[in-house]
Amino acid sequence: MHRVINKVRNSEFLTFNELMRLKVSVVSTFLVVFILFTIPISSLENVRDNFSLLIPISIVVLTVITILLILLNVNRLAMHTANIAILILTIYYTRGDNHFYGFILFFIALTILIFFQDILAYLFYGLGIVGFGVYYLNLNGMKIVGENSINPAISILTYHVALIGFFLLFLIQFLLSDSIYEKMNREWVRMNRLLRRYQDYTFGYIEEIEEENEVEPVWKDNRFQKTVHEISLFINQFFEKDAEKISEVVEYYFFLHTQELSEILENKEANIFAKRYAIQMDKYLLNHNSEMIGILLDFSTLFMKENKYTNKRYDYNLDRLLRDSSDKLLFLAILYRFLKREVTRFDKWGKISETLSHDEITNLFKSSVFREFITYEQLNFYLDNEELFRDNL
Repeated sequence: MHRVINKVRNSEFLTFNELMRLKVSVVSTFLVVFILFTIPISSLENVRDNFSLLIPISIVVLTVITILLILLNVNRLAMHTANIAILILTIYYTRGDNHFYGFILFFIALTILIFFQDILAYLFYGLGIVGFGVYYLNLNGMKIVGENSINPAISILTYHVALIGFFLLFLIQFLLSDSIYEKMNREWVRMNRLLRRYQDYTFGYIEEIEEENEVEPVWKDNRFQKTVHEISLFINQFFEKDAEKISEVVEYYFFLHTQELSEILENKEANIFAKRYAIQMDKYLLNHNSEMIGILLDFSTLFMKENKYTNKRYDYNLDRLLRDSSDKLLFLAILYRFLKREVTRFDKWGKISETLSHDEITNLFKSSVFREFITYEQLNFYLDNEELFRDNL
């Protein structure tokens, strides 16, 4: 129970698969508890004989299948079996004499679909629930609102609006949150790729600096290996684990730095556990740009001191940034090439998705705004050699 509470508390840090597993587990538990608590109520109702035995058996079978799928870690399929069990349970209880109780179950079923946060499942199962709910209201509306209702038609219509409005309200919420999440996901993927590329450059520079200064890589340092070994033993003993096994793991970890992963996987004589550990440890190796290197680079930047504020720090004027005239001309060529090759222009929809043409770059260089970047002298040089810029850059 303590582990379940911790999972719920730390659900923000779970993967999508783990979060889905947790949700299915919660829904399955709710389903079992709901059935146990409503057995006394359902037993008092007049449910048709041909459904009184078949449907409860199917619900039990689906619940067992859902639990097995959770244990096998097939969580998405388990979500569908749980949804189907809820639908069958709703159908079962709507066949009783208490029609208002059956109507409430439509909202319970929709709430469970919302809980899963899966728009496709919500559309597929939700439309079925709402469709059946509308049919149920048309068939039993008078029994729900009561014979003594002042205006039964308006009362039944209110129930229709409540059910359909509940579905549509959360459908809009799904669409908005899904589009926001998709946009954030695209931004994260784009930024992650960019950071990965810069980390490749950074790691390459670190290797070059180490070679030029004849510095031994940290993973070859005996003191570093000894420190890792001692910390691993301490942590292992703290959690009352076998210390001998962790010693072997640490030795194997440093051994992997001298091997290629592909060679280990292709080696037919290698033990299956050796291959499995090699795959798991590959992202923690220090001799290539692994995930561990990315974590270390991110961590190291937290302790880097920034330069104090100066006007020159945010100065973009070419004359003040560079002294040599050749460097200034080279910078001008780089600036032109960047504007010509990179996507910097707004399209008709207001989205930056097009590149600037040569004439547009020329007009931009001539504009007063660009005096902040280049001087009249550099502008005149560009205009005198405009054809060279256009044809070669």
